Amino acid sequence: MQIFLVILGLALLSFTLIDLLLTTLTLDGGGPLVNKVSSWIWRTMLRHYRCASSHQLISLTGLGILLSTTVLWIGLVWVGWTLIFSANEQAVVDANSGKPADMLARIYFTGYTLFTLGLGDYKPQGAVWQAATAIAAGSGFFLVSLIITYLVPVISAATQKRQLAGYISSLGKTPTDIILTAWNGKNFGLLEQHLLSLTPMILLNGQRHLTYPVLHYFHSASRYTAATLSIAVLDETLTLLKYGVKPTNQIDAVTLYAVRQAMLVFLDTLISDFIEPDTFAPPMPTLDRLRASGVPTVSDEEFDYALANLSKRRRLLLALVKSHGWNWDDVYSARTASFSSSSEYPKRT
Repeated sequence: MQIFLVILGLALLSFTLIDLLLTTLTLDGGGPLVNKVSSWIWRTMLRHYRCASSHQLISLTGLGILLSTTVLWIGLVWVGWTLIFSANEQAVVDANSGKPADMLARIYFTGYTLFTLGLGDYKPQGAVWQAATAIAAGSGFFLVSLIITYLVPVISAATQKRQLAGYISSLGKTPTDIILTAWNGKNFGLLEQHLLSLTPMILLNGQRHLTYPVLHYFHSASRYTAATLSIAVLDETLTLLKYGVKPTNQIDAVTLYAVRQAMLVFLDTLISDFIEPDTFAPPMPTLDRLRASGVPTVSDEEFDYALANLSKRRRLLLALVKSHGWNWDDVYSARTASFSSSSEYPKRT
């Protein structure tokens, strides 16, 4: 039994350490435990959201997942060392009487060894357990330090994610609005410069989703700072600019290509762990509003043919939008959305 408790405790400590290191110090996503727990909490909250239809309900989920994984890491390390100190009856004794500590006392001793300098009312007995206590204290310091250095940049990354969404929203609430706001009767004015500024921000946001997987679960209840909607709005804007506007009136091809590639890289970072392409592509937008405002456009047939080749990309966008409880209708509507479980898509807008 003593050997079994030591092996079980070491296994828990090793698993937790690996999960912690993969999550905090690598650039390829979180550890297996964190990913499973995060995904389960998010899906659970989305199921409740379907009933309540309130974005406020899931706006705190990201913070909840962050705190839950932190508590889980600390709890597993605590349990692991408690099992190790429970392997031998004389491992921990009362400092005054010398009597072996009971289970509650060992849990208490493990806790203050991990997170404080110790109170002295219980002590390890023998050189082996004194060395184990020193290692436990070091692991507690290492655990807390890693968690703190992980939490701060995650919050910073979540803030910058909202900043990206706000930047896109400031250009226009829908793809058509962005184009019509930029159109001055001859060209699209300074829109090209905004797209150049957005390109590195999109790439950075995608890499941060890899570095901090929990970032995907930070949800904004405000449409203005909802990153998933803003990303979809921007990509649809780029699609309209590239395939809906006549070639003679398009913005610089290199600029358009760069930002579209940045969007594609961002979607690729999400496809493996967070989203899968939806079954059907969202409805195709029309060019009627652009034509009515004097923007030179291609024919409907040419536009529809081009969009047919973008089916997977647009199915990814739809999956991204739905993964945060929004509808595709919200991409082309300025209103605040509520969840709809219907599989029907809105009409072309």
